[in-house]
Amino acid sequence: MNKFPRLLFLASLVLTARLLAADAGQWKVQVAGLRIVAPPADKKEDAHGAFFQPPGVTVVAAITPVQGKIVSIEQFSSKVDSFTDDQGTDLLAAKSESPFNKPGFGVMDAKELCATVEIQAAGLPARGATVLNITGKLTVKIAMGTNQFTMDNVAITNNTSFTCGDQPVRITKAGFGKAMFSNKEEFSVTFSSPKDLESIATMEFFDAQGGKIEAHKSSWGGGMGDYMAVYVFKKSVDRAKIVATCWTDLKTVEVPLSVKTGLGL
Repeated sequence: MNKFPRLLFLASLVLTARLLAADAGQWKVQVAGLRIVAPPADKKEDAHGAFFQPPGVTVVAAITPVQGKIVSIEQFSSKVDSFTDDQGTDLLAAKSESPFNKPGFGVMDAKELCATVEIQAAGLPARGATVLNITGKLTVKIAMGTNQFTMDNVAITNNTSFTCGDQPVRITKAGFGKAMFSNKEEFSVTFSSPKDLESIATMEFFDAQGGKIEAHKSSWGGGMGDYMAVYVFKKSVDRAKIVATCWTDLKTVEVPLSVKTGLGL
């Protein structure tokens, strides 16, 4: 019989956590979850342990700005500086063989009024540890509100240009093609701009009778004055009224992160 449990079971969670920003009280944080997974007892087994997850610790934090809305979190410029227990163990020092459990920030999900981030470490707390301490920073895009702009009778074809407020937009590609992850034919439209298209929160499309045209944003990205967003339509479209909801006072802020959470093991 294995002397040590494969899972350090979380019996209770007593926590104090804070999220600090340039303006005191601008952000608040709540630890929303904690997972601790020990290595498998039999080294010949799959590298995943309990919960079918790789060994290590994951803390899930929910962050909320007191004012404004979260547009996105910049994962590559966000950083976890330290992840330790109260015994002095550096949980970031352990290496992970799993590409899904690299030390630092993992899955992030921004939903305007609240965002959740996973903070990961491949190491395990020392025996007798009761507290985890995490510090770092989050780079977050926030906005104070929205404005709506309507563009009537827009030709959905290559090289059509229009503006959403002061945002220039051009259709650089429109037509049928193979879907990215299948051989299915789909009608997609690529919108391009020299300004970050994340400033456009949503784009909705309507036909001449006012009926909504089904479409969803499938991909987006870019940088250095060349941004794009691809929308996939349920059917081909020649012309449409476009209603764009745009963020106002969009800015990028750096949020220092300090989390202290207690464990009941």
